Amino acid sequence: MKESTIATKVMIAVLCLGVAVYLAVYFVRGWAEGVVTTYAYSYSLDAGHEALGILVREETPLNGSGGYVDQIIGEGAKAAAGEPVVLLYSDASALTTRQSIRSLEAEIEQLEYAYSSGTQNTDSARLDAQVIGSIVSLRSLAAKGDLTNLDDCALNLRSMVFKRDYTYGDASAAGQLAQLIADKRAQLSELNHSLNQLSTTVSAPVSGVYSAGVDGWEGVVTPAMLDELTADSLTALLSEKHAPDALSVGKLITGSTWYYAALLEGDDTGLQSGRTYTLNFSGDYYGQIDMTLERVSLEEDRTLAVFSCRSHLADTAMLRVQTVDVVTQQLEGIRIPRKALRVETETVTDEDGSTREVNRYKVYIIERSQAWGREVEVLYTADTYYLVRPIDPSAAKRLRAGDEVILNSSNIYDGKVVR
Repeated sequence: MKESTIATKVMIAVLCLGVAVYLAVYFVRGWAEGVVTTYAYSYSLDAGHEALGILVREETPLNGSGGYVDQIIGEGAKAAAGEPVVLLYSDASALTTRQSIRSLEAEIEQLEYAYSSGTQNTDSARLDAQVIGSIVSLRSLAAKGDLTNLDDCALNLRSMVFKRDYTYGDASAAGQLAQLIADKRAQLSELNHSLNQLSTTVSAPVSGVYSAGVDGWEGVVTPAMLDELTADSLTALLSEKHAPDALSVGKLITGSTWYYAALLEGDDTGLQSGRTYTLNFSGDYYGQIDMTLERVSLEEDRTLAVFSCRSHLADTAMLRVQTVDVVTQQLEGIRIPRKALRVETETVTDEDGSTREVNRYKVYIIERSQAWGREVEVLYTADTYYLVRPIDPSAAKRLRAGDEVILNSSNIYDGKVVR
């Protein structure tokens, strides 16, 4: 009986050991053969070259006698010759007075709008809806932090409220509003009189676009010097430092065309004169601007490029030395991780009987639990991904956006069951 018990225990131990070994081998093979996947997706990018350059414009500085500066027209606004553009105050309190004048002018404007609208027949229900709509718009702008149209929205809401008083038959509202407008006008006249005694007006000597950004480069770089500009002279220019005149109160950009003179590394940039390129600005100004390449000069291991543009003048009026990306090619394809691309070498026999080795690039996808290779062409190589496209975009069996691609698996081949 004891011998039977011992034999049984030995058999059970051997069986358990065998099961343990089997499971261990299974898990090790499963780990080694494990399939890691991800999904391919459509992707587009702008390929090009980084450039360091300087913005060149026809500029006329505006000089004042010092004091406190207050702009009459906004940044990037057009000014005619002789038009007032800046007020100079000898006393800091004048700035507070000027702010009061602006608030008062806006208040009078909305009161007059409400008064002129009060005599017109208006549907009460429709007016109530407009008031509610104005409140919702105002709340939405405040919630998003968008202050661009906040003043206009507030002005519209106040005008709607005044107009609503007329609609609901407030007989005394019209007379009270007319008297309020007269009082506000008298107050405005008094403030303007006191401010005129403390201010000096600076007018535009010529017509142009006004900008408050004065950096000391005005007159140093001009469009007239661009024809003689070289890579060496631009390098020396970019290393210079300039400070604005302490008495400058702004500038006028008098030309309708502005330029960007830039240095690019290498002499094989593919840039061609006369073509339009997109420049991506991402520093002090964020945006894309289409510019025409006026001149390109290949000098040793550098390229000098001069671009021109007749738009976005107000957006770029305060920019000077800028680093941009010059887009030379826009690529669209399918983005895959670097691990997903496999290189398979095949021996090809030519018509003359000679043989040669050809590298084919493949991406393996999972379709119905099986692996299938899809041949692709590499369009762009990045640090972590490739941008590819199918060799035959019209083929039924090709790589598509949304396919589940295999990242790492040993002994992969077409038709292999991976799941």
